Amino acid sequence: MPPALGEVLAESGDLTLRRLRKASDWRRVHGGTIDRALLATGAVTEEALLDALARVTGLPSVSRERLAGAPRETVETLPADARRRLRAFPFDRRGNVLHVAVVDPGNPVLETGLIASTGCAIHLHVTADPILEDTLRTWESPMPPAAEPAEPPAPAAPPPGPSVASAPEPAPGRPRRDPAVELDPFARLARALLVDAIDEGAQAVEIGPEGKGARLRTYSGGVAQLSRPLPLPILEPLFAWLLARTRPTGPFENGGLVLERSGRRTRVEATVDATGTAWLVLEPVAGFLQTGTEICLHEAADEDVFCPSCGAPL
Repeated sequence: MPPALGEVLAESGDLTLRRLRKASDWRRVHGGTIDRALLATGAVTEEALLDALARVTGLPSVSRERLAGAPRETVETLPADARRRLRAFPFDRRGNVLHVAVVDPGNPVLETGLIASTGCAIHLHVTADPILEDTLRTWESPMPPAAEPAEPPAPAAPPPGPSVASAPEPAPGRPRRDPAVELDPFARLARALLVDAIDEGAQAVEIGPEGKGARLRTYSGGVAQLSRPLPLPILEPLFAWLLARTRPTGPFENGGLVLERSGRRTRVEATVDATGTAWLVLEPVAGFLQTGTEICLHEAADEDVFCPSCGAPL
């Protein structure tokens, strides 16, 4: 939640300090964004949150119901991976103008990415992060069967011999795969690159264009440790993922991405300079920290790193 949004909600009387504390307590237990906590605890209504977002951004807002009724052909104008990567959901098309719900209209690569992915003129609308997340998850879920037979036939008896075991459950202590990570290859790439940097003990990471391609360098104590080439086309979506998750998510947060890896916690702050180079600063976190977006890097540690554009190993 942008800092100005909290101020607008407070000024309108829709958010009190008591309600904010209740939402913060809920978030510490259940996780998620502060927007999700505000809605889950009834601290604000979706209508009040959308109205405040419209006032802060100057864009028209769009409701959960409006997104749920979007025609499939309109939604699929933007490929599923781009919907997740850009945090965007097309819900209406009029001629060559595509109306798209977004949660971060200030993202510098958003409109460029939408135009490149759809070939349409883009009209942005703002919505709340939990509304967009729920809508994306609904569209990413498998389609239900069209109809069930009135009287399904009895299952055939199993053939003699040893029974076939069902698919094994994940081993105890191993988290299930996050569907969002599986669907967005750039999210998997970003996490895997962060795993490498943390395991190398890096204090900073530089990612930017070099010649006709791109390059990643890690630093510790001001000394370069590792250098690896990257495909140039991945920089824009990779930076978008990093910036979206290191921005402040509430009026009392400083931003940053808090990573947990092998029992250690690391805070990452990302910036992009005028040359189009991203700088990631990695700092160990001591004790309990309530601010920042927190993710676990366990899954990324078990995966090889492949280019989302061409599939080649990096």
